[in-house]
Amino acid sequence: MCACNGTGVIQNDIGMGMYQFGPCVCEAANQTPEEVDRKRHVVIARLMKIHRMQQEEKKGVVA
Repeated sequence: MCACNGTGVIQNDIGMGMYQFGPCVCEAANQTPEEVDRKRHVVIARLMKIHRMQQEEKKGVVA
């Protein structure tokens, strides 16, 4: 399943919680490479935050 989800990058769930990023044809054509890159960084930061929260929950830091 691939979707842009308003980010300008494809979020391609390849089965093990990993995401593959690439230009999203439906949106990237109207954006500069810098805009696409900025949005990609936002998505990566959000995924890293979620991952960190999951790891903290495993350790019992978050109640």
